[in-house]
Amino acid sequence: MNDKAMTFGSNLKALRKKRGYTRAQLAETLCYSEKTIEKWEFGNTLPAIENLCRLADFFGVTLDSLVYSTIPKIKYLLGIDGGGSKTEFLLTDTDKNEIARVVLGPSNPGDVGMENVKNILEQGIHTVCNGIRLCEVSLFAGLAGGGISGDNRRLINGYLSCFNFGAFSNGSDAENVLEMSLGGEDGVVVIMGTGVIAFAQSNGKRHRIGGWGYHIDKGGSGYNFATEAIYSALKYTDGRNGSAILNELFEKELGKPLTEAIHDIHTRGRGYIASFAPLVFEAYAKGDKYAELIIDANIREVSEMILAGKKQLPHSCRKVVICGGLCNRPDIFEHFFKYHLGSELDISFNNDPVVNGAVMLAGKLKNEAENINK
Repeated sequence: MNDKAMTFGSNLKALRKKRGYTRAQLAETLCYSEKTIEKWEFGNTLPAIENLCRLADFFGVTLDSLVYSTIPKIKYLLGIDGGGSKTEFLLTDTDKNEIARVVLGPSNPGDVGMENVKNILEQGIHTVCNGIRLCEVSLFAGLAGGGISGDNRRLINGYLSCFNFGAFSNGSDAENVLEMSLGGEDGVVVIMGTGVIAFAQSNGKRHRIGGWGYHIDKGGSGYNFATEAIYSALKYTDGRNGSAILNELFEKELGKPLTEAIHDIHTRGRGYIASFAPLVFEAYAKGDKYAELIIDANIREVSEMILAGKKQLPHSCRKVVICGGLCNRPDIFEHFFKYHLGSELDISFNNDPVVNGAVMLAGKLKNEAENINK
C-alpha cells in the first residue's frame, strides 16, 4: 500500500457516496467488478492510467484531484424553486450571501413536459454558475410536480446527477416552502401560487391537504382567483350581471376586449390564466362587490384546508404561515381569514422568495456531504 493509492481510494469512495452509488452499482455502471472497486477504495492498488482517466471523466473531476488531492470543498449553495409560472435559481456562498440569481419560465413537468424541464434546469444552472466548478456547488431543486410522481423525481434526479455537483437532491417545491416557513417546527403552511396546497407538520411528520391539481381544487390558487374573475367579467359582457370593473381591468391589461382573448385563455395554459389574479385585488380596492365575493369564496376554501391541518397538530400549536405568489396582499387577506377562522390561530404571511428555502436545503446537503467525507 502507498500514499498515492490510499489518497485515490479515499477520493473514489467519497465521490461514489456523493453520487449515491453502492460499490456494486458503480461496478455495474462502469463495467468493473465489485471486487476491483473494493480494492481501489481500500488503497490496495492504483488503477492503470486509462482507468484513472475513465473514472475522472465519469465523476467530472481532474485527474490530479482524483489521485493527489482531497475532494473539492463545497463553496457554494444553489437553490432552485420551480412552479407553474416561473423557475427561480439562486446561487449563494456558504454564508448565504447572494452571488447570482435568474428567473426563467415554468418547470412543472405536468405542464411543460420533462424535456422542457431539463432545458430550463440546464439554462439556469449554467447561467448562475458561470465560471464556477459545479463540484464545489451543493444543489437542492424543488419543483412543482417534481415530487408528486416518483417517476418525475427519479428522472429529474438522474438528469441532475450528470452535472457532478458536490452534493445534490431534488423534490417538490413544497419542500422549499416548508423549510423556509417552519424548519423543523410544528405548524400549517399554505402555498397560494399558481396552484394551492397545504401541509401540516407535527413532530417531523407531514400531512398534505389539497393540491390535487387545477381540475379538482376549488379555491385558493391564482388559477381559481383568475378563472372566477374572467367568468364574472364575461357575465357582464353577456348582460347577466357580473363585474363591470373587472371587465374594464381585463380590457386595460390585455389592450383589447376580454372576449377577443378567449383563444389565448384556452390555449396558453393555467400559468397564463393565473397571471390575471391580481386584477381581483385591484377591483376589490375599487369597491367591486364581485371581487369581494371571489376573494371570500377562495379564502373560505383555504380556511377549510387550514382547519383540516390544525387537526394534525398538537392542541397548543397555533402557527399558520401563508406563502406563495398571492400572499403579498396580507392587507386584504387578513380580514377574510379572521372572518372565517376567528383569532384562535396565529396567521403570518411569508413574502420571502421561496427559493430561499431551497438554498437552506442545499446548505443541509453540504453539511451531510462533509460529514460523509470526514
